[in-house]
Amino acid sequence: MNTVSSSTLYPLILAGQSAVRAVEIHATPATLAAVDRALCDLPVNFLDAPADKALHEALRAVSLAEDAEEWKLLAAVERTVSVLLHQGPTLPVGEEPAVKAVVELAGVCLANSDGDEPLSARAWERAYWAAAEALALVVRAVRGEDVGGAARFNRTMTDALTAVRRAIPYRALHETRRALYDAAASYGLFAIEMRQPVRTGRWDWARRIKNAVYRFELVPPLVQDAPYPYGSVAVQRINEDGTAGPVRYFPLGPDEERRRAVTEAQHRI
Repeated sequence: MNTVSSSTLYPLILAGQSAVRAVEIHATPATLAAVDRALCDLPVNFLDAPADKALHEALRAVSLAEDAEEWKLLAAVERTVSVLLHQGPTLPVGEEPAVKAVVELAGVCLANSDGDEPLSARAWERAYWAAAEALALVVRAVRGEDVGGAARFNRTMTDALTAVRRAIPYRALHETRRALYDAAASYGLFAIEMRQPVRTGRWDWARRIKNAVYRFELVPPLVQDAPYPYGSVAVQRINEDGTAGPVRYFPLGPDEERRRAVTEAQHRI
């Protein structure tokens, strides 16, 4: 029986969730270190065996993400592209440091996309295609060709770097969300898992709430099964025994900020 009150344990779970959200927004070794600290603050003497195992797996995944070599490749791209923009091209395409840096980063993304873990592999594949698009613009910039304006160039580079930042800790965040849920359940708290990406099928993300799993899909406007003018969110409950409930649709309204928040939540995971 737990001898620590929920008022002591709840803040520790919330602190872990807050640290995860910070990495979702902008992943760096520093924000990952905050996740590591939050996990280490969880009292292990109140965890059952599955929760203890999940915690150790999460800590290992976070540590690997913190020390990932891809952070150095990201820094090299940011540095060399900045020099290219400020000084202009001075070398042929094949010798330009910015081109070399983006090529190396794209190559690592492609190699990682062939990994054994499907979720992180897909994240790395998204990062690869974003890096490939960035590479095309960098090459055009070195050749003195039109890149569609500074705004497009900056947006493309930002999208590529953001995609890589999300891919590096992708598995670590997945393991951490699971560990926080298992810890909360082990502590006897009302456990609600953070959004987790779904491996296959139509669903975009899922959340465990107590003993049930809820699956979610962001449905575009005017889809036949749910013809809402602003789109909707489809939800299906999977019961503890594995049986599935009906799919229900919750329409999104005209509030642009709310719809953007739902889309951004999907994008982050």
